[in-house]
Amino acid sequence: MLNELWAKVSAREKFVAYGAVAVLVGWILGQVLGSSTIGGGNVGGYNIPGYTINYFGWGNAGALEILALLAAIVVAVVLYLKVAPNMKIAWPLPVGQILLGAAAVSLVCGALATLIQITNGGNPPILMYVCDVLVVGGGAAMTWFSYQEFLASKTAA
Repeated sequence: MLNELWAKVSAREKFVAYGAVAVLVGWILGQVLGSSTIGGGNVGGYNIPGYTINYFGWGNAGALEILALLAAIVVAVVLYLKVAPNMKIAWPLPVGQILLGAAAVSLVCGALATLIQITNGGNPPILMYVCDVLVVGGGAAMTWFSYQEFLASKTAA
């Protein structure tokens, strides 16, 4: 069944789906790889625990990363609902425009979170920035190919 649905998706929309997956993978990896432990150690025979900060999911940057993830999920759900069998939805806007809006939100939130993480100081793990590249790159891919799909729908209409 998944192959039948995937066959209904245009080439541009497939790249939009790939971008949504990249945002999801980047977010998950950021939760794992964006942590750094500060302090702690052994003093006088007593083990003093440090505290762990997740630069990727903490504070304003974390909220923006979650918004980027939610926008990518919206993109995936809209793509599914567009091609799902027995789904006759009267969309309030063209689907390309909905995809473009959600993808742009994901891109902007990912870029702002990256800027916050860069300017926040501290000593974040370098792999956190790899996860940022996945989120921003996925958002950029979704936005670009959604824009191309939107333009194609405008010229066909």
